[in-house]
Amino acid sequence: MSDLSFDVVVAGGGPVGWACALAAQVALGKRARVAVIERESSRPPSADVLLSARVYTVASGNLRWLVEQGVQFDLARSAAVTDIVVSGRDGQESLRVSANDAGEAELAKVLEHEALTHAIATRAQVLGVQLVSGAVVTRHDLDAQKLIELSDRRMLQARVVIAADGMQSKLRELSDISATVRTYPQRGVVAHLRCEQPHRGAARQWFLPDGSILALLPLPDIDGASAMSMVWSVSEARADELCALLATDLLDAVNAASQRAARVTHMSSAAQHFPLTLVRVADPVAQRLVVVGDAAHAVHPLAGQGVNLGLVDARVLHDVWQQVDKVGGDSGHALLLGRYRRERFRPTLAMQLATDGLFRLYNQVEHPLLMAAGDAGMRLLSRLPAFRRTLSTAAVQ
Repeated sequence: MSDLSFDVVVAGGGPVGWACALAAQVALGKRARVAVIERESSRPPSADVLLSARVYTVASGNLRWLVEQGVQFDLARSAAVTDIVVSGRDGQESLRVSANDAGEAELAKVLEHEALTHAIATRAQVLGVQLVSGAVVTRHDLDAQKLIELSDRRMLQARVVIAADGMQSKLRELSDISATVRTYPQRGVVAHLRCEQPHRGAARQWFLPDGSILALLPLPDIDGASAMSMVWSVSEARADELCALLATDLLDAVNAASQRAARVTHMSSAAQHFPLTLVRVADPVAQRLVVVGDAAHAVHPLAGQGVNLGLVDARVLHDVWQQVDKVGGDSGHALLLGRYRRERFRPTLAMQLATDGLFRLYNQVEHPLLMAAGDAGMRLLSRLPAFRRTLSTAAVQ
């Protein structure tokens, strides 16, 4: 096998891409050759920055799997989520999901993008995963391999290629995989806020009368004060307005929308916004290629499941590749990829339908009775212990 020939090549080096590479190296063994194509290597979070703006709510099941593979996290830069509290248009609690309902100590941890990516990438490279710097230009099909051409004209051969290159996936497009890409009429406004009142591990979310969705996620203390990460899904015009507000005015807006549940008092980062997009592929598997993460199933952030869906992709690939000896050691064999398709398609579609359905239900501003029905239905279901156990188990994955 040449220096540019691999068992698995992963295009895209975010947390999901590196998790898939880690899964391949662990499952296929030390002799397997695994590579990640990325423009630059991952970097640890800066010691000069208290917390970076982009954070993930990583389910405890995914964290447990990563730790089992030897990934080590800086827990001082993370915060545990023990409860998820959802409030309806009237500000009253509609649903509470607790780790206790699932018999767990916590539902998830909130981690920075840089910290999560760097931790997974470090472990993957220790085990032998190679970082190939560059950008994908095109791909070619060989008899039993894929040929990936990079911008510097290098050619990488792979038995299977994992496309983890994001919502605008170039490999997905090059492989003619049919995808529905829809931009939501909202943008996500994010900022880190310090609070007067401790969050006590509760992630809170409000479906507001104007159709916007406010979420406050636990963060580790900042400057000795309790802190939360804000994700406010609002209209594009409102996003521009919120980002242009003075800090005191934005804090007032958050306190008003949340009925002062967290009593935010200071901003620890400037507000910024990003587009919200739905991506759905007709089939995540093509010949010797698998599309994962946001390239396959970007979702609205209202359930905090984006990165978790991608990490479960990696876990299923890990399980699938453990059967590689049954197909002659071929990591891209159609039987293995077919099993991946069967195990991931329905659960992923169900999560997309659920998040998109919730967004649509609570965005019926012109039909307040529908929104009120959603509130009432959520409160009714939340009274059923079996429903709460089901939700909490799903939350920890």
